Amino acid sequence: MFSQTDPDPLLPDLSNELGNKYYDAVDYLLKNTWMVDTLVEEKIKPDLAFSAVIPQMIRYSALRDLVEGGALRTLYIQSGRKYSHYTTGRFQMKASFAELVERNYSRQKMGPYKFILSNTTKARGERARRLESEKWQLRYLVMFVKLMDKRYAHIKWKNDEDKARFYATAFDVGFNRDMRTIERIMTGKTLSRRSKQIKSKYRTGDVAVWFMVNDGHRFRPDHSGGAATGAGNN
Repeated sequence: MFSQTDPDPLLPDLSNELGNKYYDAVDYLLKNTWMVDTLVEEKIKPDLAFSAVIPQMIRYSALRDLVEGGALRTLYIQSGRKYSHYTTGRFQMKASFAELVERNYSRQKMGPYKFILSNTTKARGERARRLESEKWQLRYLVMFVKLMDKRYAHIKWKNDEDKARFYATAFDVGFNRDMRTIERIMTGKTLSRRSKQIKSKYRTGDVAVWFMVNDGHRFRPDHSGGAATGAGNN
């Protein structure tokens, strides 16, 4: 069975659209070689995993994360789920995303981690602290990819770029949505949410594919150059 998406249109040139924030994100991943090592140990393709978060990384702002994130984090812990959609960290993960990952991961008994799943101040506080950790953000990414791989194990993707486009869209809009909804968002006329730092519009899936085509090879274990510093295309 194949993915139901139509053949990808010609990928637009995003080099000017994405700007320096894209290259900064790639540089960050190249320098943090422990992330690649961890993903390989988990039997996950680093290029696929990073393609899901690279669109979010472009939206990252250390100052905004410190100022806005701190206040919203406190509101989430003290007041509950209605404030769970704030984003934090390099991968710009939401508390609502982390909770969804935890619930599915625990329900399907996919690994060793134990989570408090009740909607309590303690549970929210622990989740918020985990999201502030780079190691935990990577762990959530690992869980996300494994959950997606299990849910869509019956799909034969046309290629890695097709899979990356779908996974990145699911990460962005909610992987709990059904496949038809994710595909409609991924291929429809309505573009994904905009970054305030980027003047033009682009689809999250387009960014994921751009990364796979232009820089994904840098994160593959068989890449002869290893995790060299500096992103390509700049």
